[in-house]
Amino acid sequence: MEFVPGRPPLPPPEAIIAAGHEWAVFLAPADPQMQHTPNEPYYYERKNGITTWIRPFDYIEPTDPNNPDAALNVGHKWQQAESERKRHAARIFAKQDTAVSQQFIDDTPWRRVETKQNRVFYYNNDTKESRWDQPVQVTQALQIMAEKEKEREAEGTEMNVDDAEWMLEQMQDEYMSDDESVDTHDANALPQTDERIALMDKSERIVQFKSMLHEAKVDPFGTWDSELDKVINDWRLTAITDDAERGDLFDTVCAEIIERRNRERKEPLVKSTDPFGDLLRENVVKKTSFAKFCQRNLKDPRYLSIKTSREREKRFVKHLESVIGAK
Repeated sequence: MEFVPGRPPLPPPEAIIAAGHEWAVFLAPADPQMQHTPNEPYYYERKNGITTWIRPFDYIEPTDPNNPDAALNVGHKWQQAESERKRHAARIFAKQDTAVSQQFIDDTPWRRVETKQNRVFYYNNDTKESRWDQPVQVTQALQIMAEKEKEREAEGTEMNVDDAEWMLEQMQDEYMSDDESVDTHDANALPQTDERIALMDKSERIVQFKSMLHEAKVDPFGTWDSELDKVINDWRLTAITDDAERGDLFDTVCAEIIERRNRERKEPLVKSTDPFGDLLRENVVKKTSFAKFCQRNLKDPRYLSIKTSREREKRFVKHLESVIGAK
């Protein structure tokens, strides 16, 4: 058996067979921290994932008189096989992916589709083209939509003098009698929690209680006891005092949340053409006042979709008339 200087002698053939390892040699890349020299050989055993700088006793170096890189070619073939295995696994995994939601982009034929594996692609309804990168037309449309949204928020959150005075009048009419003079800066002039609830009928108390649960984003797969901490400090919790009724309403809200999620997964995300109307339908009952409606939904984007307070009041009165007429 030939002895190569600088390397340990080869073990007997029976020892190599008994070990059953599969080694290959690789050349290390350059190391910025200079912990090893560039192209320094190291050894990798693919069955057990072992890596070592020291030549293993059972490593047999392939030799080929016509190929001086025969030893390195073994490692290259392993790398190619592993890359192909990963690509194949990725293709299989990708075929199992399904779309869970989609959003139509305004003023474009494109829609944004999100998959179960949290991947996003874009689909053109006209040309039937699909692509992973965001089309220029979509980028431009999203920029325009963002600018319009900023303008709408700026316009909707700014109150002029007339709006402020009108809102104060509405609040005074709601919470104070005509012959009562109260300092509007006095904290005692504001209704306390119990007073607000006392002014509500049963249907409005239920609406308030359910709105509280929706806004708290309760877990629809949790229990009333486990989710109580999320609303324990909310004044609307006392709108319903019976524990059994609270549990029933909690179950109802959980069912609504699950139904909405299932519907969103199955249906395209279509932007509402009348967001303020949706807000009215969700929050207004027979005895809801306009002042209460404004206070409760002042920060809702759908509330801000109507620019002026007077226009909001007109829409509110018209909707309230239809609610009272229906009952």
